Amino acid sequence: MSPNPGTLPLLLEIGCEEIPARFLSDAQKNFGERVRAALEEARLLSPKPYSLQSYSTPRRLVVHVNDVLERQRDTVEELIGPPVKVAFGEDGKPTRAAESFAAKNSAEAQDLVKVSTAKGEYVAIRKAISGRFTLEVLPEIFPNVVTGLSFPKSMYWEKSKTRFIRPIRWLLALLGEGDRSRVIPFEVAGVKSGNTTYGHRCQGLQPIVVASFGDYSKRVRQALVEFDPVRRREAVQAELKVVLHASALSGMRHSLEQSRGFGVEPNEMEALPSAVDSSLGSSDLHVVDDKELEDWIVNSTEWPRALRGSFHEGFLQLPREILTTVMRDHQKYFAVECGSGEIQDGFVAFLNVDPDPKGLIREGHERVLTARFADAEFFWNADQRIPLPGRLPLLKRVTYQAKLGSYGDKVPRMEAIATSICRTLEEKGNLGASDAGLVLRAVQLCKCDLTTQMVQEFTELQGVVGGLYAREQGEPEAVWQAIYDHYLPVSADGQSPRTVFGAVVSIADKLDSVIAGFSAGLEPTGSSDPFGLRRAGNGIIKVSVEKLPGLDLLELLKQSTQANLGLPPVADLFGQVAAFLRERTESYLEAIAGFRYDTVRAVVQSFLGWKQPADALARGRALERIRDSEDFVAVATAAKRTRNILTKSAEPEDLSEPIERIDEKRLTTGAEEELYTAYRQLGPILDNLAAQGQYEEAFRVLAGLRPQVDRFFDKVLVMDDDKPVRRNRLNLLSKLSLSVFQQFADLSQIESSSSSLVDAPTSRDSDE
Repeated sequence: MSPNPGTLPLLLEIGCEEIPARFLSDAQKNFGERVRAALEEARLLSPKPYSLQSYSTPRRLVVHVNDVLERQRDTVEELIGPPVKVAFGEDGKPTRAAESFAAKNSAEAQDLVKVSTAKGEYVAIRKAISGRFTLEVLPEIFPNVVTGLSFPKSMYWEKSKTRFIRPIRWLLALLGEGDRSRVIPFEVAGVKSGNTTYGHRCQGLQPIVVASFGDYSKRVRQALVEFDPVRRREAVQAELKVVLHASALSGMRHSLEQSRGFGVEPNEMEALPSAVDSSLGSSDLHVVDDKELEDWIVNSTEWPRALRGSFHEGFLQLPREILTTVMRDHQKYFAVECGSGEIQDGFVAFLNVDPDPKGLIREGHERVLTARFADAEFFWNADQRIPLPGRLPLLKRVTYQAKLGSYGDKVPRMEAIATSICRTLEEKGNLGASDAGLVLRAVQLCKCDLTTQMVQEFTELQGVVGGLYAREQGEPEAVWQAIYDHYLPVSADGQSPRTVFGAVVSIADKLDSVIAGFSAGLEPTGSSDPFGLRRAGNGIIKVSVEKLPGLDLLELLKQSTQANLGLPPVADLFGQVAAFLRERTESYLEAIAGFRYDTVRAVVQSFLGWKQPADALARGRALERIRDSEDFVAVATAAKRTRNILTKSAEPEDLSEPIERIDEKRLTTGAEEELYTAYRQLGPILDNLAAQGQYEEAFRVLAGLRPQVDRFFDKVLVMDDDKPVRRNRLNLLSKLSLSVFQQFADLSQIESSSSSLVDAPTSRDSDE
């Protein structure tokens, strides 16, 4: 397709050594954003719709822009000079300062114009600047585009003083296409740009000359490089289906190869997945769904090709978790299962080249996997010669943290926390007396698998292996499941433990980690979190919400920090950890629950606060549903006004004593009595709704207070000259603020762009 008049297509590629798969997607996105920003700043992008696409493989980052202006847009530059009062005298004539500024910029004093800035009136000179040709501008901006890419880790070249994720091997930079194609000349790290790229490593090191993006697409695909990660993912998914069905392999393999660039139209590529599905039909075999492994395959290959292998069926006696962990985490293989979910004696590996017809590569993968399974089988049998209870003394040899001792020291601390949780759950009827024994049994055994050979070799299985060993050794289901799940959740959106037993062990583990971490001075700072305390804190909040809704975290924290747990002494440990968990609660409510920031602030700063995260979540949901109604907005504004009166307008002596009872004899007939009566009637209703957890209805009832609040602020002078009257009215507002406006959510924190309240007098001189 021809470019629009006055525009040219742009193709930019950075060729380098293999970028780690975990960094590739962000690098591709960052590259596209930097190119876009640079072109916009250089005035090279048309205001009309344009297309900028970024692509990537482990060996290249690519950006293609369909319409770049042939030359920069003309612009007017405004140069700010001295203030108007300095530039012109009282007679209105230019001063020496104005003339000097004009002369410095090759202009005359009469060319000066007045402009308004944030600092006031200034004089300025406006200069028309003609755009330069794009081919002149791009060499100046592209080096910074490349070297400015950010990566979690970079390499450093001493001679060129360049930092980049991996050594740069080539730079392809073209403006235009076909006969109009021109190389954009620039240099980075000693590498000069050109019109050549390179194909797959296995295709040799011969350069490939290209003249356009279409030419580039065709030639690199012929050289076994699929540069579009979307199409690589489609190829991976199609290969997974094809490779599991040998009968259909021959015909579909040919279709798949064609889809990768051998003259097939884009619409045929899009139709391939459905063609595979229709040809293969439904099957009993499929790979275990694994999005993260699929991402890794897509981002670690340029030409993904599937290979199916097998292993001895005797290894199927090992637990599923061990089999899939060995295949996934250690070998990057997809495990195969049947329709009923049983693991089969096969796997699917992905190569970055075409599989060899003699099967030598497959045999190599099978030998490696067999050796790994043999190790796992040996560990599985050898570890169980010492049952988990017999491993408790061995925990003294496993260091938890240098300042905090061993896991043998950690487990008793976890037991103390778990005992407190169980006591609370028993009081609420959520846990039986005998259940506490099962929880403590799980706590005692949950770290014992750290002493096993299996976990030492396959660290990903800690906790899981302990649960599996406990099951094999006859521990009750509640115990082994709690051990199995106690590391959960592993992320903010991860799965929580399945049972209450597992939830208690999980919180005991994570809360001890947080308390111990703060006592050892390992608290998070900025982006640094060496002890993983934010993840532990997030897990505490998530498990509390989902599995232990009635748990009072503040009370649990108070008990845990006051207990003699043998940790290094720290001043105000309770306060530090409480502030941290409050921050984690706010993060959960905003990032996971999706509440507006002022809703989160209102809920957390209320009388009920955040001590029960599940309750805070329920109040936040109710507040989000009703907060935009007209009556509620008005009451929230009244709450803010009340806060301002109490904190700004009231004199210190007015509030120097505790809030007293309202003197009903001092209430004036009308608006003041009406508000007091409504307040008295509202209290029992709100308490009853709160006890039932009906927070949305409570907020609706609260919003019904609007007429009385409006009339009070419209008719009553709060800051009356009569001190007893003034104090009585401040007492009324104080009670209203604490018992109504701040009970479920601090309504004064709710922000609104408008107010429905009439301006009301609070004092004779000013409102608030």
